[in-house]
Amino acid sequence: MPVKPKQHTIRFEMLLTQEQNEHWQALAEKVGISKAELVRRSMAGCRIKTIPQANWQCYWQLLNIGTNIHQIAKAQNSAIANGLIPPPIDPIPFEKLTKQINRLRLHLLLGTDEETNEEQSLGDDWEDKKR
Repeated sequence: MPVKPKQHTIRFEMLLTQEQNEHWQALAEKVGISKAELVRRSMAGCRIKTIPQANWQCYWQLLNIGTNIHQIAKAQNSAIANGLIPPPIDPIPFEKLTKQINRLRLHLLLGTDEETNEEQSLGDDWEDKKR
């Protein structure tokens, strides 16, 4: 049985300063709900979370990484299931994958897409380990 939406039947009015109104309106837009719903949730003690744009970018990057890993694993598993020796895995895509994961990690932490000294040193460490 589907959940029936709540019917809001009682009107509650309040006065705000222009600054307060702008603050509530900006917060509601950031969260993606109406100002009235934001006030309702705040009064109910609900935690109001915002989803930064970086998370959506990271979501799509992680989806691409997961798809690539899935394809590699599927090829390896198919070869084994057919009694064949799986083809060797080319390390170059994994180097790119490592760099992409490091960039994603830094983007989550710092909100930047630029390669930092830390990311460069991580890439150098990876190169050293490979040799």
